[in-house]
Amino acid sequence: MLTRTQADALPASQTLPADDLGTKTNDSILIVAFHFPPIATSSGMQRALKVVRYLREDGWRPAVLTVDPRAYAKSHSGQLAEIPADVPVHRAFGLDATRHFAIKGRYPGCLAWPDPWASWWPAAVLAGIRLIRRYRPKIIWSTFPITTANLVALALARWSGLPWVADLRDPITLDGYPADPMRFRWARWVERKTVAAARTVVFTSEYTRRDYEERYPGLAGRTELIPNGYDEANFPETSGAAGAGGGPRLTLVHSGALQRQGRNPGAFFEALKALKASGKADASTLRVVLRASGFEREYRELAERHGVADLVELGGYLPYEQALREMVEADGLLLFQGTAYNHAVPAKIYEYLFARRPVFALVDERGETQRVLTEIGIGSTARIDDAADIAARLERFLRDVRSGEYRLPDTAVLEQYSRRRQTLRLSALLRRIVAEEARRPA
Repeated sequence: MLTRTQADALPASQTLPADDLGTKTNDSILIVAFHFPPIATSSGMQRALKVVRYLREDGWRPAVLTVDPRAYAKSHSGQLAEIPADVPVHRAFGLDATRHFAIKGRYPGCLAWPDPWASWWPAAVLAGIRLIRRYRPKIIWSTFPITTANLVALALARWSGLPWVADLRDPITLDGYPADPMRFRWARWVERKTVAAARTVVFTSEYTRRDYEERYPGLAGRTELIPNGYDEANFPETSGAAGAGGGPRLTLVHSGALQRQGRNPGAFFEALKALKASGKADASTLRVVLRASGFEREYRELAERHGVADLVELGGYLPYEQALREMVEADGLLLFQGTAYNHAVPAKIYEYLFARRPVFALVDERGETQRVLTEIGIGSTARIDDAADIAARLERFLRDVRSGEYRLPDTAVLEQYSRRRQTLRLSALLRRIVAEEARRPA
């Protein structure tokens, strides 16, 4: 770790916006977020972006530390305009070991400890020190899931003595994850250091919060639950209108990444095959769109093997607001969240909620997603690995959508999951910590 003397010897020059944050108030805050516009490969970017926007509206003066866009596999400029014009954003140098250091797909494993973006750490820490010296924040907020972001925030909190709120959202480690033993040891070390050093650790699911409090007894009393949500400002004006429902061909949409384990559509394709064989679904009555799954070729071949390629469309990436429009215009929305993800609740649930469309969820009934679906009254569910169960429940779901009998959650449920409201909760937490810090003896 750098000492304050070493850091003070660094050049003060830095690529920063010409305009300052104005007066240095007690409400200044340093945001450390790897996922930030223009990244186009992670919905997690929305959480950091909305926190910046709505903290700014609530009187905070954020300065953002993120990574150079070259570290992102895909970029899109669509949401850059949402960053408030007076918020400085510094993009520190960093590379992706899996792309920039690989030769014929192979790269030294040490370059990906604790994750493939470890090269971001040195430049990010130096840039963070300069940001702290310039803007004098009163608190640091960092957001996972890139483990290196925790390392950056840890170093800056230690150097500056500032209180640190670590927005973990989901677990850094699980039993057997990361699969690489050395990466697991590094990640578990970062996890321990984060839990020990952070003033407060924030989670998006009660399941994960309980797990961490059991794993680290000293964490009790230092956790907060702030779920993901939706931002109504990004939705098209047609949001909330009644779905097509009665048309001859229903369209079901899944928006976002799928995985080989935990979010695999294999059993769902088997169910479609069964419905097609029984004459209860065909290309004239059903269209399934899997948008930006990340495995387009693989799942297209899988659909062909099951004989349902005429029902399934493997669509590529869409800019965020176009993806939201596709959700709103669909007849129904799909969710895949199996056992491997029992600890987490996908952010898209809340966007589905605001889109006001029927939801068919393939889940593990023991998982946190099932609990949240039940709690907020959204979705018809089926066991993700049971093709027969999926077929029976999907048939009923399609019938209810077509007839208009599917019941949507009460609109009163919507407001509590607004990104603005969630950020106001975070703002209250941050202000409380800053006030406590101010009362500490010098």
